[in-house]
Amino acid sequence: MEIRKILVPTDFSETAHAAVEQALILAVKYDAELTVLHARLLFEDDPAELPKKLSSLEEEEKEVENALMRKIKKCTEHSSHLKIKHEIIRGYSAPSAILGYINNHEFDLVVIGTHGRTGLEHILIGSVAEKVVRYARFPVLTVRSKEYIRESFKKILVPFDFNEPAVLALKTAAEFVDDAHGEIHLLYAVEQDVHPAFYAWGMKSVFEIIPDLKEKVQTRMDESIRSIDELKDKKIVKIVREGKPHKEISAYADEIKPDALVIGTHGLVGLERFLLGSTTERVIRSVPFPVLTVKLKNVI
Repeated sequence: MEIRKILVPTDFSETAHAAVEQALILAVKYDAELTVLHARLLFEDDPAELPKKLSSLEEEEKEVENALMRKIKKCTEHSSHLKIKHEIIRGYSAPSAILGYINNHEFDLVVIGTHGRTGLEHILIGSVAEKVVRYARFPVLTVRSKEYIRESFKKILVPFDFNEPAVLALKTAAEFVDDAHGEIHLLYAVEQDVHPAFYAWGMKSVFEIIPDLKEKVQTRMDESIRSIDELKDKKIVKIVREGKPHKEISAYADEIKPDALVIGTHGLVGLERFLLGSTTERVIRSVPFPVLTVKLKNVI
Protein backbone atom coordinates (compact mmCIF):
# COMPACT_ATOMS: atom_id res chain seq x y z
CA MET A 1 0.00 0.00 0.00
CA GLU A 2 1.68 3.18 -1.19
CA ILE A 3 1.07 6.03 1.23
CA ARG A 4 2.64 9.38 0.45
CA LYS A 5 0.03 11.80 1.76
CA ILE A 6 -2.07 11.35 4.91
CA LEU A 7 -4.92 13.53 6.17
CA VAL A 8 -6.02 13.53 9.81
CA PRO A 9 -8.94 15.78 10.83
CA THR A 10 -9.02 16.82 14.49
CA ASP A 11 -11.55 18.40 16.83
CA PHE A 12 -9.10 18.13 19.75
CA SER A 13 -11.13 15.37 21.44
CA GLU A 14 -9.51 12.26 22.94
CA THR A 15 -10.43 10.15 19.92
CA ALA A 16 -9.01 12.82 17.59
CA HIS A 17 -5.75 12.83 19.55
CA ALA A 18 -5.61 9.04 19.13
CA ALA A 19 -6.11 9.45 15.38
CA VAL A 20 -3.31 12.04 15.20
CA GLU A 21 -0.96 9.70 17.08
CA GLN A 22 -1.76 6.81 14.73
CA ALA A 23 -1.34 9.09 11.71
CA LEU A 24 2.08 10.22 12.98
CA ILE A 25 3.20 6.60 13.33
CA LEU A 26 2.08 5.86 9.77
CA ALA A 27 3.76 9.04 8.49
CA VAL A 28 7.06 7.82 9.94
CA LYS A 29 6.59 4.29 8.60
CA TYR A 30 5.80 5.39 5.05
CA ASP A 31 7.83 8.64 5.04
CA ALA A 32 4.57 10.38 4.17
CA GLU A 33 3.48 13.99 4.29
CA LEU A 34 0.88 14.58 7.01
CA THR A 35 -1.86 17.21 6.94
CA VAL A 36 -3.57 17.95 10.25
CA LEU A 37 -6.95 19.56 9.57
CA HIS A 38 -9.37 21.38 11.85
CA ALA A 39 -12.83 22.41 10.65
CA ARG A 40 -14.08 25.52 12.41
CA LEU A 41 -17.87 25.52 12.20
CA LEU A 42 -19.94 28.58 11.37
CA PHE A 43 -22.48 29.62 14.01
CA GLU A 44 -20.75 27.55 16.72
CA ASP A 45 -20.11 30.66 18.80
CA ASP A 46 -22.59 31.67 21.52
CA PRO A 47 -25.30 33.82 19.81
CA ALA A 48 -25.70 35.93 22.97
CA GLU A 49 -22.10 37.06 22.67
CA LEU A 50 -22.20 37.93 18.98
CA PRO A 51 -23.41 41.58 19.30
CA LYS A 52 -20.42 42.37 21.51
CA LYS A 53 -18.07 40.80 19.02
CA LEU A 54 -19.37 42.33 15.81
CA SER A 55 -17.63 45.66 16.39
CA SER A 56 -14.23 43.99 16.42
CA LEU A 57 -15.04 40.94 14.31
CA GLU A 58 -11.92 41.01 12.15
CA GLU A 59 -9.63 41.30 15.16
CA GLU A 60 -11.52 38.56 17.00
CA GLU A 61 -11.31 36.29 13.98
CA LYS A 62 -7.54 36.67 13.80
CA GLU A 63 -7.21 35.90 17.49
CA VAL A 64 -9.38 32.80 17.20
CA GLU A 65 -7.54 31.59 14.11
CA ASN A 66 -4.16 32.11 15.79
CA ALA A 67 -5.33 30.29 18.92
CA LEU A 68 -6.62 27.38 16.85
CA MET A 69 -3.40 27.22 14.86
CA ARG A 70 -1.37 27.07 18.08
CA LYS A 71 -3.66 24.31 19.32
CA ILE A 72 -3.45 22.31 16.11
CA LYS A 73 0.35 22.59 15.99
CA LYS A 74 0.55 21.40 19.58
CA CYS A 75 -0.85 18.04 18.39
CA THR A 76 2.39 17.41 16.50
CA GLU A 77 4.89 19.50 18.49
CA HIS A 78 7.17 16.50 19.13
CA SER A 79 7.30 15.48 15.46
CA SER A 80 9.02 18.48 13.88
CA HIS A 81 11.26 16.14 11.87
CA LEU A 82 8.26 15.04 9.80
CA LYS A 83 6.67 16.75 6.82
CA ILE A 84 3.56 18.21 8.45
CA LYS A 85 1.01 20.77 7.28
CA HIS A 86 -1.53 22.41 9.57
CA GLU A 87 -4.78 23.65 8.04
CA ILE A 88 -7.88 25.40 9.40
CA ILE A 89 -11.02 25.50 7.27
CA ARG A 90 -14.54 26.77 7.86
CA GLY A 91 -17.87 25.12 7.13
CA TYR A 92 -21.48 24.65 8.23
CA SER A 93 -20.83 21.12 9.48
CA ALA A 94 -17.75 19.04 10.18
CA PRO A 95 -18.53 16.27 7.63
CA SER A 96 -19.24 18.68 4.77
CA ALA A 97 -16.16 20.77 5.53
CA ILE A 98 -13.85 17.75 5.76
CA LEU A 99 -15.31 16.10 2.64
CA GLY A 100 -15.09 19.36 0.72
CA TYR A 101 -11.40 19.57 1.61
CA ILE A 102 -10.88 15.93 0.62
CA ASN A 103 -12.56 16.48 -2.74
CA ASN A 104 -10.18 19.33 -3.53
CA HIS A 105 -6.97 17.58 -2.51
CA GLU A 106 -5.22 14.29 -3.17
CA PHE A 107 -4.48 11.90 -0.31
CA ASP A 108 -3.59 8.23 -0.05
CA LEU A 109 -5.13 7.76 3.39
CA VAL A 110 -7.48 9.55 5.80
CA VAL A 111 -7.13 8.78 9.52
CA ILE A 112 -10.06 9.87 11.69
CA GLY A 113 -11.22 9.31 15.26
CA THR A 114 -14.62 7.77 15.95
CA HIS A 115 -16.67 7.75 19.13
CA GLY A 116 -18.43 4.49 18.24
CA ARG A 117 -21.92 5.73 19.12
CA THR A 118 -24.78 3.25 18.80
CA GLY A 119 -28.54 3.14 19.22
CA LEU A 120 -30.58 6.31 19.77
CA GLU A 121 -27.51 8.45 20.41
CA HIS A 122 -26.16 7.47 16.99
CA ILE A 123 -29.49 8.22 15.28
CA LEU A 124 -29.77 11.66 16.90
CA ILE A 125 -26.14 12.74 16.68
CA GLY A 126 -24.79 10.72 13.78
CA SER A 127 -21.10 10.26 13.21
CA VAL A 128 -18.63 12.51 11.41
CA ALA A 129 -16.34 9.51 10.90
CA GLU A 130 -19.10 7.41 9.30
CA LYS A 131 -19.96 10.17 6.85
CA VAL A 132 -16.30 10.50 5.90
CA VAL A 133 -16.03 6.72 5.49
CA ARG A 134 -19.18 6.69 3.37
CA TYR A 135 -18.31 9.51 0.99
CA ALA A 136 -14.51 9.94 0.94
CA ARG A 137 -12.85 8.75 -2.24
CA PHE A 138 -9.73 7.57 -0.40
CA PRO A 139 -9.13 4.75 2.10
CA VAL A 140 -10.17 5.76 5.62
CA LEU A 141 -8.71 4.40 8.86
CA THR A 142 -10.98 4.94 11.86
CA VAL A 143 -9.40 4.99 15.33
CA ARG A 144 -11.38 4.64 18.57
CA SER A 145 -8.83 5.25 21.35
CA LYS A 146 -5.13 5.39 22.22
CA GLU A 147 -5.37 1.90 23.67
CA TYR A 148 -5.55 0.43 20.16
CA ILE A 149 -2.86 2.52 18.42
CA ARG A 150 -0.32 0.22 16.76
CA GLU A 151 3.30 0.66 15.66
CA SER A 152 2.80 -2.21 13.23
CA PHE A 153 -0.13 -4.36 12.13
CA LYS A 154 0.78 -7.98 12.80
CA LYS A 155 -2.73 -9.42 12.86
CA ILE A 156 -5.39 -8.19 10.42
CA LEU A 157 -8.98 -9.35 10.09
CA VAL A 158 -10.56 -9.20 6.63
CA PRO A 159 -14.31 -9.86 6.32
CA PHE A 160 -14.75 -11.60 2.97
CA ASP A 161 -17.66 -12.32 0.63
CA PHE A 162 -15.85 -12.83 -2.72
CA ASN A 163 -17.09 -9.57 -4.30
CA GLU A 164 -14.75 -6.96 -5.80
CA PRO A 165 -14.53 -4.70 -2.74
CA ALA A 166 -13.68 -7.73 -0.57
CA VAL A 167 -10.89 -8.79 -2.96
CA LEU A 168 -9.56 -5.22 -2.88
CA ALA A 169 -9.63 -5.34 0.94
CA LEU A 170 -7.65 -8.60 0.90
CA LYS A 171 -5.04 -7.10 -1.44
CA THR A 172 -4.79 -4.02 0.79
CA ALA A 173 -4.38 -6.17 3.90
CA ALA A 174 -1.55 -8.05 2.19
CA GLU A 175 0.28 -4.75 1.71
CA PHE A 176 -0.68 -3.30 5.11
CA VAL A 177 0.20 -6.26 7.34
CA ASP A 178 3.62 -6.56 8.99
CA ASP A 179 6.00 -8.39 6.61
CA ALA A 180 7.97 -10.37 9.17
CA HIS A 181 5.38 -11.86 11.51
CA GLY A 182 2.06 -10.84 10.01
CA GLU A 183 -1.05 -12.97 9.67
CA ILE A 184 -4.35 -12.30 7.96
CA HIS A 185 -7.62 -13.76 9.22
CA LEU A 186 -10.13 -14.20 6.41
CA LEU A 187 -13.72 -14.39 7.70
CA TYR A 188 -16.76 -15.44 5.69
CA ALA A 189 -20.17 -15.24 7.38
CA VAL A 190 -22.97 -17.38 5.94
CA GLU A 191 -26.22 -15.51 6.44
CA GLN A 192 -28.88 -18.05 5.60
CA ASP A 193 -32.21 -18.60 7.36
CA VAL A 194 -33.14 -22.24 7.88
CA HIS A 195 -36.68 -23.09 6.76
CA PRO A 196 -38.87 -24.31 9.68
CA ALA A 197 -39.54 -27.54 7.77
CA PHE A 198 -35.98 -28.65 8.62
CA TYR A 199 -36.64 -28.29 12.36
CA ALA A 200 -38.60 -31.56 12.35
CA TRP A 201 -35.40 -33.29 11.27
CA GLY A 202 -33.44 -31.63 14.06
CA MET A 203 -31.60 -29.35 11.63
CA LYS A 204 -31.22 -25.78 12.82
CA SER A 205 -28.01 -24.80 11.06
CA VAL A 206 -27.23 -24.37 7.38
CA PHE A 207 -24.05 -26.37 8.04
CA GLU A 208 -26.21 -29.36 9.01
CA ILE A 209 -28.25 -29.04 5.82
CA ILE A 210 -25.16 -28.59 3.62
CA PRO A 211 -22.39 -30.52 5.45
CA ASP A 212 -19.63 -29.64 2.98
CA LEU A 213 -20.48 -25.92 2.84
CA LYS A 214 -17.43 -24.90 4.88
CA GLU A 215 -15.13 -26.91 2.62
CA LYS A 216 -16.63 -25.32 -0.49
CA VAL A 217 -16.25 -21.81 0.92
CA GLN A 218 -12.66 -22.46 1.98
CA THR A 219 -11.87 -23.85 -1.48
CA ARG A 220 -13.11 -20.59 -3.02
CA MET A 221 -11.07 -18.69 -0.44
CA ASP A 222 -7.96 -20.60 -1.58
CA GLU A 223 -8.68 -19.59 -5.17
CA SER A 224 -8.91 -15.93 -4.19
CA ILE A 225 -5.72 -16.17 -2.15
CA ARG A 226 -3.79 -17.74 -5.03
CA SER A 227 -4.89 -14.93 -7.35
CA ILE A 228 -3.12 -12.29 -5.20
CA ASP A 229 0.68 -12.33 -5.54
CA GLU A 230 1.23 -10.30 -2.36
CA LEU A 231 -0.28 -13.15 -0.30
CA LYS A 232 2.22 -15.83 -1.35
CA ASP A 233 4.36 -15.63 1.79
CA LYS A 234 1.64 -14.52 4.21
CA LYS A 235 0.06 -16.64 6.91
CA ILE A 236 -3.68 -16.90 6.21
CA VAL A 237 -6.27 -18.16 8.70
CA LYS A 238 -9.59 -19.06 7.04
CA ILE A 239 -12.76 -18.86 9.10
CA VAL A 240 -16.34 -19.68 8.05
CA ARG A 241 -19.22 -18.87 10.40
CA GLU A 242 -22.98 -18.74 10.33
CA GLY A 243 -24.88 -15.58 11.21
CA LYS A 244 -25.36 -11.93 10.36
CA PRO A 245 -22.05 -10.59 8.98
CA HIS A 246 -21.64 -7.56 11.26
CA LYS A 247 -22.35 -9.62 14.38
CA GLU A 248 -19.99 -12.43 13.39
CA ILE A 249 -17.26 -9.96 12.43
CA SER A 250 -17.56 -8.17 15.78
CA ALA A 251 -17.63 -11.43 17.74
CA TYR A 252 -14.60 -12.88 15.97
CA ALA A 253 -12.69 -9.60 16.32
CA ASP A 254 -13.37 -9.73 20.05
CA GLU A 255 -11.94 -13.26 20.13
CA ILE A 256 -8.68 -12.70 18.25
CA LYS A 257 -8.04 -9.02 19.14
CA PRO A 258 -6.66 -7.95 15.73
CA ASP A 259 -4.43 -4.93 15.28
CA ALA A 260 -6.84 -3.74 12.58
CA LEU A 261 -9.69 -4.75 10.30
CA VAL A 262 -9.64 -4.09 6.57
CA ILE A 263 -13.07 -3.93 4.94
CA GLY A 264 -14.09 -3.34 1.34
CA THR A 265 -17.24 -1.31 0.81
CA HIS A 266 -19.54 -0.81 -2.15
CA GLY A 267 -19.82 2.90 -1.41
CA LEU A 268 -23.63 2.81 -1.55
CA VAL A 269 -25.39 6.12 -0.94
CA GLY A 270 -28.90 7.51 -0.79
CA LEU A 271 -31.96 5.24 -0.74
CA GLU A 272 -29.98 2.14 -1.70
CA ARG A 273 -27.71 2.51 1.34
CA PHE A 274 -30.69 3.33 3.57
CA LEU A 275 -32.54 0.17 2.52
CA LEU A 276 -29.56 -2.19 2.59
CA GLY A 277 -27.72 -0.72 5.55
CA SER A 278 -23.98 -1.02 5.77
CA THR A 279 -22.04 -3.85 7.37
CA THR A 280 -18.98 -1.60 7.39
CA GLU A 281 -20.66 1.16 9.40
CA ARG A 282 -22.09 -1.34 11.89
CA VAL A 283 -18.65 -2.86 12.39
CA ILE A 284 -17.04 0.56 12.89
CA ARG A 285 -19.59 1.29 15.62
CA SER A 286 -19.21 -2.05 17.39
CA VAL A 287 -15.48 -2.89 17.42
CA PRO A 288 -12.86 -0.93 19.35
CA PHE A 289 -10.07 -1.80 16.91
CA PRO A 290 -8.91 0.41 14.01
CA VAL A 291 -10.89 -0.23 10.82
CA LEU A 292 -9.39 0.50 7.40
CA THR A 293 -12.12 0.96 4.80
CA VAL A 294 -11.32 0.73 1.10
CA LYS A 295 -13.59 1.13 -1.89
CA LEU A 296 -13.29 0.62 -5.60
CA LYS A 297 -12.14 3.53 -7.72
CA ASN A 298 -14.87 5.62 -9.36
CA VAL A 299 -17.43 4.46 -6.78
CA ILE A 300 -19.34 7.38 -5.25
